[in-house]
Amino acid sequence: MEYKKILKDNYTLHLINSNRFKILNVVVFLTKKYDKNDIASGVLLTKNMVYSTKKYNTKNKIAIKGEELYGAKVSSFFSSTGNSLSFTFSLDFLNPKYTKKEYLEKSIDFLCEVLFNPNVDKNGFDENYFNIIKNDVITSLESVKDNPAKYASIEYGKIMYKGTPSEKATIPTIDEVEKINPSMLYDFYNKLFSGEYKIDIAVHGEYDDKIIDIITDKFSKVKSLKDKIDLKIKQKNNNKLIMKENILPFKQSRLLIGYRINKPTYHELNHVLKVYNTMLGTMNDSLLFNIVREKNSLCYSIGSYYSKYNNALTIYAGINKDNSDKSISLIKKCVEMMSDRKVVEKLYNYALKTINTYLNNYYDDVTSQVNKYYIREFEESEDIETLREKLNSVTVDEIILLNKKINIKTIYLLKGDN
Repeated sequence: MEYKKILKDNYTLHLINSNRFKILNVVVFLTKKYDKNDIASGVLLTKNMVYSTKKYNTKNKIAIKGEELYGAKVSSFFSSTGNSLSFTFSLDFLNPKYTKKEYLEKSIDFLCEVLFNPNVDKNGFDENYFNIIKNDVITSLESVKDNPAKYASIEYGKIMYKGTPSEKATIPTIDEVEKINPSMLYDFYNKLFSGEYKIDIAVHGEYDDKIIDIITDKFSKVKSLKDKIDLKIKQKNNNKLIMKENILPFKQSRLLIGYRINKPTYHELNHVLKVYNTMLGTMNDSLLFNIVREKNSLCYSIGSYYSKYNNALTIYAGINKDNSDKSISLIKKCVEMMSDRKVVEKLYNYALKTINTYLNNYYDDVTSQVNKYYIREFEESEDIETLREKLNSVTVDEIILLNKKINIKTIYLLKGDN
């Protein structure tokens, strides 16, 4: 796999040459600083743009065109990473070396049709399709209360990350969605390529250099943001433990406990925390799994994850409401046990084996490879083998030291009353 970066005046081109797959991928990223006022429009826009275009003005027509291009597909994604918002439009198509050369430009034309020729008229996005998508989004938001894990995660985020982008992420309110109309959405669309967003284009696969000329031609008129975007979220100092409980008619209860990491170093945040979290709650034989589930039978599921942009660690569990106090107590105990040398040493080798297996999967994961180079535009990011070396060099002492910097901040319990 070879990587080359080309800096254009109006975008950055990332070329990842790999003969591992028969598929070519062209991914367009549009990134800007987080703004909560963009969330509802962002959610609606990504769905409208791939639903239909001016040329392929029905969902069926756009599907047929993809089939004509040997199963080419354009997908979209709207997300937040730290202090940023981004649109991702991804074209996946069979490498033209297996079909006909002309399918290279035809496939990229298909992507450009989605990006630059939306299904709009003088009043904005096509009203019929706009309303279908809008109703789908509202229905999805209304159904959150039917999903205990999702509902609890959203409510937990409002507490744990209050006052930061992670409090809302990319989840709008129903009122915010209802206020958007086709004309407003078209006005929002017109900002995408006008200089408000940093534009990155990634090509992955066994490509011909001709693709560079095609992209240069097709994207000649776009404008890209020049300002640096910092993904790091500024934290508010608040040492108070916040506890909240909600009751809804679920059979299962959901518990989330949030810990803040006090002033971690780069090495702690990017390497030590990965090993720590693997031991605590992600590998098959993790401490939380063994203590809370296997030995005490207190939960249906349990695990942990971290957000390096928030300096935060979260432990989640699906429990019975009558076991909440004991579950909280045992989870706290597990975190305390991460300062016990004997406990850490026992988990250490298995954690590194788990991590190395995960890193091996990188070479078969196109999305991970593309994202790895994209994220380098905003922060320091090591190549996969350097990362492997740093992770394998993490010591037991460093894990124990990190545990001293971890303080509980939030306990959220969604109680099922059924």
